[in-house]
Amino acid sequence: MASSAEAFPRRVIRAAGVPEPPGWSQGIAAGGLVFVAGTMATDFVDGLVPAARPDPRRPFAVEPLELQSIEILRTIGQVLSAAGSDIRRDLLRVWQWAPAHYPSDAEYARGPSNWPRFGSATPYARQLKDMVGDPRRASTGIGVRQLPVPDALMAVDLIAAEHRPGVEKRAFDAPEGVPRPAAGYAPAIRYGDWVFLSGFGATDFKGDWMSPLNMGEPSLIAPEARVNPWIWLGSEIEAQTDYTLRCMERIAQAAGSSLERCVKADVTISHPSDFAGMDRVWRQWFPNDPPARTVVTGAQLVVKGLRIEIALTLLANDAAIGKATIHAEGVSDVPGHAPHAVKAGPLLFLSTQLPLDDDGVVPAALRRRAAMPHFDAWARLQADHVLGRIAAICHVAGTSLSNVCKVQAFLDDLAGLPDVLAARHAAFPSEPPVLTALATGGGDPLLIPGAHLQLEAIAYVPGG
Repeated sequence: MASSAEAFPRRVIRAAGVPEPPGWSQGIAAGGLVFVAGTMATDFVDGLVPAARPDPRRPFAVEPLELQSIEILRTIGQVLSAAGSDIRRDLLRVWQWAPAHYPSDAEYARGPSNWPRFGSATPYARQLKDMVGDPRRASTGIGVRQLPVPDALMAVDLIAAEHRPGVEKRAFDAPEGVPRPAAGYAPAIRYGDWVFLSGFGATDFKGDWMSPLNMGEPSLIAPEARVNPWIWLGSEIEAQTDYTLRCMERIAQAAGSSLERCVKADVTISHPSDFAGMDRVWRQWFPNDPPARTVVTGAQLVVKGLRIEIALTLLANDAAIGKATIHAEGVSDVPGHAPHAVKAGPLLFLSTQLPLDDDGVVPAALRRRAAMPHFDAWARLQADHVLGRIAAICHVAGTSLSNVCKVQAFLDDLAGLPDVLAARHAAFPSEPPVLTALATGGGDPLLIPGAHLQLEAIAYVPGG
């Protein structure tokens, strides 16, 4: 029997009638999965497409997000159809990115206590129900400072199944004692060897809402994940990280997996100062062979009081494929308790890649000079460096840059995006991976000062 790598080699998906993105592919299929680029309601020429704009004669007749959601989901449906998949059947893991109201740089610098009010996502959820229907998907919703199209209210990227007859998608509810999501998605999805856990944080989806109890600043945080606000002991980020991973362990077990089988973690913390506390707890839960880990900082979480959200990709306990930790000699370590990458069957999951030297800092040659800010192509220099790291890690894992399937690019300012795209074009001259580009925000939002971008990547491994 052919392996999933042999049966499902990497291929570019092009959907007729869908505008070509400027420098990335609409979709990539590889290893039995389909990766769809960050999708907005745009033609990449004139901003939002006309159908996504309210009629100026009747501007309040329909919510703008409703119109944009229709176009986003229609485009995704076309891309998946071109891959032989179906938006109403095959969604596995979905990321939703929405602009958030950010505090000032000075407020942000004081710490992670700011919570922005988001516009209601109900119009998007309504269209998901109408156009997708199937709630069996793992989901994450994150607030960011900038999307590439200024008037865009949502960008959606996802992983779907490359449909295989006889391989069914299964959804798993939260086990007894674990809070159930308030929105219409599944805590866990299994497809073949893979298990996807939705983004989860330290919330019971009740918190202080309509409660007479005083548990500190009102929020939606579960009582078990709080610390006493009236004493200077305790760590909110550690309490929230531990609570979240305890819940996710139980969800993973209900889905036929465990945290030991985790190959990739997507971690979002709103402020870099929470990284050390998160990583301390992470080492306790993953003492050996930790998963690859993306850590996004400077993003905003959609539940008030949350300081961390975690989503996981795991192998089922009875998976036919195994996992292997990848370390590339000569490539500096990634921050914290994570490897360069983890290989699982035909796919390679890379940890957060930042422009770092052997000391774990941004080298002077890659830094933007405050005295000469307009004379350095800082984004191009840092993107070239990070893509070089990815190439070296891919090589050790038995693959190459040409087999990268999916990239998420997090910048501190999308003014640097054209230089990042130029670096990508040099690295991927043909059949480029899908891309989602976002800017987080607030002063110096990325984990290492002086870094202006970080990349997350998943690659296909031939013969894997």
